[in-house]
Amino acid sequence: MAKKKQIQTNEFFDINKFPASEGMLVFGISMNLISNSQNATRCFNYVKELVKKMEYPYIGLTFLYSDNLYLYQKANAAELNKKHQKLILDHKNGFKKILDKNKWYIRDSFSFISWNQAILESKNFTNYLGQIKKLYAKDSQFQKYVKEDIKNMNRKITKLNILFILEELLIFYLVSKGEIKFSNKFLNGKEKWVLWCYPGPPLKSEIYLFKKNIFQLKNTKNVYENCYYDLKAKKLYDYNKVNLSSIKLK
Repeated sequence: MAKKKQIQTNEFFDINKFPASEGMLVFGISMNLISNSQNATRCFNYVKELVKKMEYPYIGLTFLYSDNLYLYQKANAAELNKKHQKLILDHKNGFKKILDKNKWYIRDSFSFISWNQAILESKNFTNYLGQIKKLYAKDSQFQKYVKEDIKNMNRKITKLNILFILEELLIFYLVSKGEIKFSNKFLNGKEKWVLWCYPGPPLKSEIYLFKKNIFQLKNTKNVYENCYYDLKAKKLYDYNKVNLSSIKLK
């Protein structure tokens, strides 16, 4: 009998099948991508691919819009708020219109959450955010990866852009660790696993935060508690199998 090939460090593949238990997929929606690579049609196409991996029917999907996260940008807050309200409403309504043409999808399995709604679901968000800021202030490796990620986004390394990244990472981490749960009528809080999905590779600073696990949080029932799924490349990243010093993320 041939030996089963062992997965090597920094070697990642697609998901064959999702676990046979209730689960939640989370699409983090960037305001910069909401009208192009994350528009309603593209998102539905990603959903169609993910449905092929389902053996157990009780899986929901939450769209998390990063609208208020972008208030870290230097712009007129009122204008930015108006712009983002229109973007997220157009996206939600556009996706629902697509669902109306595909009647076999369960409407209640899809949820739509704004950034501040996610923050409200965390009892200790302010405390966690303060701690992650302290980590950044004293951890040179963390600083290195955050700045590298900002550069790769073609942004300037400013205090506001650093805060943007830190808050984003924190929400992702808390959701994966079960500290934040999203309302979903179909699942009603019964999900055993949660998986982040996004079109593109993960941030190095995100991988570092999960590997360091500064809050020592565990969510053992979530088989994807340290994972991320690249919708575009169709790769599941297991952060436990990442060597940050040698990985190349494209």
